[in-house]
Amino acid sequence: MTANWKLVVRTHKASQFPERRVLVEKAVLEAAGFPWVRNARRRLCILTNDVSRGQPALTQTDGGLVCLISLDDLVDIVMVPPPPLYEVMMGSRQRSGRS
Repeated sequence: MTANWKLVVRTHKASQFPERRVLVEKAVLEAAGFPWVRNARRRLCILTNDVSRGQPALTQTDGGLVCLISLDDLVDIVMVPPPPLYEVMMGSRQRSGRS
């Protein structure tokens, strides 16, 4: 539709349909991209740019919070083995000031 939107608008303009004004408006909106779709794409682009730099992103949906992380981060989390217990314990002792 985006390539031939002018022809579609001219056709609706010349038609005798009572709803031709609505059809012209719809054709222009479809060719330009609905504002809420453009806004959603822009926000998703910003989120994915942050995520690709290693920063997780949260977004609110009707179903609740959604966390976005990069595929590389997910693979690291899943595939890299956890540290041994003694390293975890040594790290917690150092943070608490115990030696």
